[in-house]
Amino acid sequence: NDLTEPVMTEAMNENTDMIISYHPPIFRPLKRLTSKNWKERVVLRCTQNGIALYSPHTSWDAVQGGINEWLLQPFGKLKNVKPCDQVYDSGCPEQYTLTLPGRQPKIVDKSEIASSLANLPLEEQRAVSIVKHEARPLPGIGPGRVATLENPISLQEAVSRVKVHLGLTHVRLALANGADMDQAVGSVGVCAGSGGSVLASARSDLIITGEMSHHEVLDFVHRGVSVILTDHSNTERGFHTYIRGELVKLLDEKVDIIVAKVDRDPLQVV
Repeated sequence: NDLTEPVMTEAMNENTDMIISYHPPIFRPLKRLTSKNWKERVVLRCTQNGIALYSPHTSWDAVQGGINEWLLQPFGKLKNVKPCDQVYDSGCPEQYTLTLPGRQPKIVDKSEIASSLANLPLEEQRAVSIVKHEARPLPGIGPGRVATLENPISLQEAVSRVKVHLGLTHVRLALANGADMDQAVGSVGVCAGSGGSVLASARSDLIITGEMSHHEVLDFVHRGVSVILTDHSNTERGFHTYIRGELVKLLDEKVDIIVAKVDRDPLQVV
């Protein structure tokens, strides 16, 4: 989940050729590589030992079958599973429908609009209709997930299932105003990591994420939404065992894939 120095040492002891780290160890550009900073030391050890590094954070967040759909697994059969924020096809060309007076509409690229209008009288130019095409949505792709449970459960049962799924003995719970542990949970919103902004507009009885600010929690409970917080990487780490099985099949069992044993959330409940 995090390529810390202990994880780097474990990877080297396993003679690893490639590391998949959900969180990219470099968030800000590095101007130099020295041994003074732990992130720079990790990069140096990768380059010196010929170890490739891949960080699929954003894609695993957004893709169908990714980490957020894995977070929904403890809730059984679901319907209306949707991303919290729909992603659109950025590869579509920017096009417009141009309708000239007395003529058939035609589709043009943005660069063609000016030339299409250049020879028209001013009065006809004013009568032209130009409609921009919206980018095509990518079905089921986007950060976070909201879903409806086919069989609603109590909040107490939801908390228990989340603990088992994530392998945790404790989570933090904020009860919606007026709610109790017998509250019926018929819909759930999830976001791995820090989900305050992603889940801000989610309409659900319960949301599950790793962390959010004090004031974000207050906003949710005042909207009638209960909140489960697990600490940031505890919403992510268990996915690695799941995705390992998928990668083993994808690679025809020809690659030895090891899940780090020393990787853990830096925060512990004591």
